[in-house]
Amino acid sequence: MRPSSSLVFFASSLTTIASVSSTAIDKRHIQAWPEAIRSYYAAASSQLSSLRSTIPTATLAALTPSSCNIASPVMPSIFGLPAVSEGLSLYHVAVGRGTQNYTCNTKDPESTPIAAGASAILYNATCMSCIAPMALAKLPASTLLLPTPKDGKVLFPAQAFMSGHHYFTDSTPTFNLHTAAHNFGIQFAKVLNKVPVPETQQQLGRDGSKAVVWLKLSAADAPQGLAGDASPVKEIYRVNTAGGSPPKTCEEMPGDFTVQYAAEYWFWG
Repeated sequence: MRPSSSLVFFASSLTTIASVSSTAIDKRHIQAWPEAIRSYYAAASSQLSSLRSTIPTATLAALTPSSCNIASPVMPSIFGLPAVSEGLSLYHVAVGRGTQNYTCNTKDPESTPIAAGASAILYNATCMSCIAPMALAKLPASTLLLPTPKDGKVLFPAQAFMSGHHYFTDSTPTFNLHTAAHNFGIQFAKVLNKVPVPETQQQLGRDGSKAVVWLKLSAADAPQGLAGDASPVKEIYRVNTAGGSPPKTCEEMPGDFTVQYAAEYWFWG
């Protein structure tokens, strides 16, 4: 598994959450937080307590990026998507925060918006998937309620560092995990399967938009004239999505528009 440089920062974040929860904070302030953010912090605090009950404090304090695999990460239930192909192992986990892009026929307000790709910054959640999977599941919805991070900045509330970008090259989904700090490869992909978001997993965007569908993608050939960057990734899952779905029709919509979304991306190779 690809180690994460965000482990120490995230562990520090969990410790801060625990210390905050033990102080005399006015509960009215906590109750004023949006539900998604309160759920994230509750899950993070719970998982830190669980870690402390099984792992010595000195061990937690000594965690380094190379030691992030302290438990076996388990991908969330995929509700109808095909299982990971035999022989593949987890390579990377990221949370994407960005927009789903759409076009509309402005001359026909009853027409349906057409998907036109996506653009997102990816944040390294590999170690978070190991040490705090419940908190990770709450992260997409909670981060949508906060301002969009600037390129290169950490993702709040998880303090996750950037691991790359997701965008479309022509019509090909592209996952560029190459930054100034690391090179995890560039992978082109194609959609193999999609399933509607289970109602029990529905996470709305800040604008009330429903969550975009869950996907299984596979590695694809690079668009003509381009090449990947030595990525071992063979399959990618987009799960635990939040927001991103367009309105049902193009009524009162411009020709081009975006809807903010967030999601977990699990890379297998």
